[in-house]
Amino acid sequence: MNAIRLLPVLLAIAFSGAVSAQEAEHPLGQHPAIIVKRLAEKQGYDYASKFYPHPAWMYLSSEAPHPMMDHPAVIIAKREKQRQAEQAPLEASVGAVSGSGTN
Repeated sequence: MNAIRLLPVLLAIAFSGAVSAQEAEHPLGQHPAIIVKRLAEKQGYDYASKFYPHPAWMYLSSEAPHPMMDHPAVIIAKREKQRQAEQAPLEASVGAVSGSGTN
């Protein structure tokens, strides 16, 4: 009779050990970050996601490019050449007038 009483106790201990050896699942499931990380590890490399065009990329535009302004130093140099070109005939005529009067 003792053997009959002992058998259910032994079976309960044997099954409870198997259940406790399993990893307990979180009551709400896994954290979303863990799920995303596992899915990302399974995916292959996506070459299209890391596509960066070259800065000198050629493209078609619907309008002509706007003309660029000259550098300020270039503008000043052009003004100086123009001023010198305008003064050269004046200095030549002043020199001719003053040169003929000294003789």
